[in-house]
Amino acid sequence: MISLGRGEPVIKPEEWVNGSKSPCDGVLLAFWGTPLDIGKEILEDVEEVDLGGVPVLRSIKGIYRGKTICIVQLYFGAPASAMALELLIAMGAREFIVYGAAGAVHPSVRVYDIVVPTWGVREEGTSYHYLPPYVVPRPGQRITRILQHELGRTAERLRVKLHTGGVWSTDAIFRETRDKVQRYSSMGVLAVDMESTALMAIAMYRRVELGIALVITDELHGKEWGIKWNVHGDKERRIEREVVMAAIRTLSEA
Repeated sequence: MISLGRGEPVIKPEEWVNGSKSPCDGVLLAFWGTPLDIGKEILEDVEEVDLGGVPVLRSIKGIYRGKTICIVQLYFGAPASAMALELLIAMGAREFIVYGAAGAVHPSVRVYDIVVPTWGVREEGTSYHYLPPYVVPRPGQRITRILQHELGRTAERLRVKLHTGGVWSTDAIFRETRDKVQRYSSMGVLAVDMESTALMAIAMYRRVELGIALVITDELHGKEWGIKWNVHGDKERRIEREVVMAAIRTLSEA
């Protein structure tokens, strides 16, 4: 059982960053490198940026509609991505979009669809250090409203569906069992990933704006695991580019 600490933390993120300031007005957090490549085509005055002690794989910054946007490639999993988010917040960043991949849990959600989580089921360990177990993690209302608007138009162009609803985040990708898929689906959960509920919990705790866009790359609700996403496919590349562009537009408007 994880107990929620009530006292002062021994290690503070502000001390870790040691006075470093965020170079960005908004931050797009991603879990693979393609969004950075897309950003280099969309943003102006693009340059690689050193985020000091923030544990990330790569990061760039550039200008879009007068705002400085950073695109950061995170490590997978709740603990690593949570640490990066904490340190970016400590540096002064206040507006975030998370772009990730997820598996479809609900039968109405199919590969290539887009999910914007509005609440989550917590099966990762990180969030329990930020919020009591009875609290349902949610994204920032304002930034999520802008994101939904941008992605609604994107989904129409791509001829895919945009869904809003629950996300299930777990540390154990190989323990996403059929009984859980059915139970969470019946509760209105749409998709499963590894990070969303932890990142929403931190954003709630730190009182920053964070929205999430998930592309569906596989389906867990059928008789067999259905994975159809081809990282080198033309359709997949177009979806990824359009969703990244929508996320950048959201950050420029937030």
